[in-house]
Amino acid sequence: MRPTTRLSLLSLGTSLLAATASAGGGGYQFIDLGTLGGANSSALGLNDAGQVVGWAEIPGCTTTNGFPCKRAFLWENGVMTDLGFLPGDEGSIARAINDAGLVVGNSERDVIAGSGTYHAVTWDAGGITPLVDLGQGTSWADDVNASGTVAGYSTDPGSLRDSVVTWQGGAITNLGLNEPHSYSRGYGLNDGGVVVGFAWDLFQPNDTILFDGSTWTQLGGFGQFQNSEGRDVNNTGVTVGLEAFPSGSWHGAYWSFGASATIDTGVLPGFELSELYDVNDAGVAVGRSYGDAQGLGSRAMLFDGTQLIDINSLLPAGTNALLLDANEINEAGDIVGTALIGNEGHAYLLRRTDSGTSFCMATQNSTGAPASISASGSVSLGDNDLVLQATSVPNTPFLFFYGPAQTLTPLGDGWLCVAGGITRIGAPQVASSHTALKVVDVTAAGLQPGTTNFQCWFRDIAAGGTGNNTSDGVSVTFVP
Repeated sequence: MRPTTRLSLLSLGTSLLAATASAGGGGYQFIDLGTLGGANSSALGLNDAGQVVGWAEIPGCTTTNGFPCKRAFLWENGVMTDLGFLPGDEGSIARAINDAGLVVGNSERDVIAGSGTYHAVTWDAGGITPLVDLGQGTSWADDVNASGTVAGYSTDPGSLRDSVVTWQGGAITNLGLNEPHSYSRGYGLNDGGVVVGFAWDLFQPNDTILFDGSTWTQLGGFGQFQNSEGRDVNNTGVTVGLEAFPSGSWHGAYWSFGASATIDTGVLPGFELSELYDVNDAGVAVGRSYGDAQGLGSRAMLFDGTQLIDINSLLPAGTNALLLDANEINEAGDIVGTALIGNEGHAYLLRRTDSGTSFCMATQNSTGAPASISASGSVSLGDNDLVLQATSVPNTPFLFFYGPAQTLTPLGDGWLCVAGGITRIGAPQVASSHTALKVVDVTAAGLQPGTTNFQCWFRDIAAGGTGNNTSDGVSVTFVP
């Protein structure tokens, strides 16, 4: 998988699909990442800190094959940076980034129709570093986990065949030596070192394969024409990719850990084919649906293990873009890929803005309704843009508080939903328009990475009870 090390707010009982479908896209911010001056770009990787990597075209530059030059980029806080390439090559592509900021991908030359020379590389604060290959001079890096292990493949000089490899600390390990197929490629990697990809024999279909550190397992591709390719695996063992099903078309494939059968995602209406590229620890996967003609006949899609949705339906109203694919989803539910904007394909970031998951309950207060709390802003503490809001509260003093655990204990005329050591956020304020609003300085509030539960308390003398009440709760999982 694309590296993650923290629990997701999506894993707290509400799937990404359920949390956003009713919002009509209001829970996202669409960001056009732009280009490096050329016409096109694409986002391929994303970490939990919101850093994005991919490729972008360079203006006024063509390769020896006559194509626009592509350069690997790192996008952060609104700035796209050209990561460069190795001496003697013509361009580069960045495919993944871990939470420590280590970027992996390829420096390349003479690329045309899938052929060319590829060199696996990493980028960090010290610049670009080539990764050693198996001796034939060709290698491909596709994923990196939290510990800095890189997965991909390299050409074996003895057989001249692709073989799954990993890199750690500058050393290469040829995992494909013990895989029973003639050819193998690694594409996805989780934090436990589990590698997923696909393998094949000459003139035979592709088979999805998984290596758990000691044993190779074939997950999909059984049958004479049942091509299958694994693309990613998360930290719970959920694996995604594509497979040719009995219908005769290949669709997104989703393998739950321990399940005996592949889940066929199907396709979005109007399309024939689909693929999944990435899955987060909540089991939410992203990819695309498209037609045989490929090209612009493509739509970004999301699958949560049960339901398939066109991610375009989640865009904020008025967004002038068509999402063609979705290449990665992080633990906060942010998504990156390629969007059609005008006549150009641009890298995009779809950032979650509805940060919390509701829990617990609230009782009716003097406004005639129960008070409801919500959280908005980024789940990244570094962005420091958390906003707490409670609606249907009387115009009286209120105060927000938080804790690490959840409970359901009577308090005043309502319920205490937060437990485990309660911390108040600032001094009491007075609500207006029956709304309690608090812009939170996350540093002053003492918030830390991990799951935090919030609630609002308020005075309510008019209700004639104990004189105070509470909202329901909202749970947010923060990352640095």
